Amino acid sequence: WEKKKKPLVAADRVTPFDRWLGLDKDLEAELNDGVDQDVTYVDPSDASNYVSLSLVKPMGIAFVENEGGCGGVFVDEVLDSGSAASASPVLARGDQLVAVGSTLVLGWEFDATLDAIKASDDSATKLVLFRGPTSFLYGPTKASEEWYQENLL
Repeated sequence: WEKKKKPLVAADRVTPFDRWLGLDKDLEAELNDGVDQDVTYVDPSDASNYVSLSLVKPMGIAFVENEGGCGGVFVDEVLDSGSAASASPVLARGDQLVAVGSTLVLGWEFDATLDAIKASDDSATKLVLFRGPTSFLYGPTKASEEWYQENLL
């Protein structure tokens, strides 16, 4: 016997019979898949949720592209070799890169974002990073480009 997967029911169509069969549990699990229910709201329109630092190259930061089609990159790791290892404030895994110098790179593809960092001719490159989940940075509560220009860049 090969176990067949039960069909999921639309959330607005769950009946007592579906609950009795346990189909509502599968639906709930699928709806919440990958969503951390314990996340506290982090306001992307509050400048205190951002860190800004100037780093000389090589920076020693491993960036990774965000999943889910929103674009943008986040700090995956701060390497021991590079200026970021001794930087203040300390970078944390998951910090979202928002700007390089005065260029807003929010939502950019990985290669374009790294090209912006490479293109910086300054002795130290300014990075602005958001300390919060992508769901707030790119979701319905995201800050406008004008807000970034006025408050962070």
